[in-house]
Amino acid sequence: MEALSFNINTINKSHSNKDVLSAFKKTSERNLDIHRGMSVKEISEIVSEKIIAVVKEQFEATKIQYENRERN
Repeated sequence: MEALSFNINTINKSHSNKDVLSAFKKTSERNLDIHRGMSVKEISEIVSEKIIAVVKEQFEATKIQYENRERN
């Protein structure tokens, strides 16, 4: 017989559980601090979000530079 657990500490907190439109939000709703005791998956998700944020900033800066060149 299988056991059914309602332990909320075992819920997977991955990107698949996030709001679908969260990719378009300006700020993350999650805490982006890494601390002792976090799993590898939690740390990798935080690092991924930080890398995505840097890429978005670089994209916006490049977009502005491109638009300025087109105007001149």
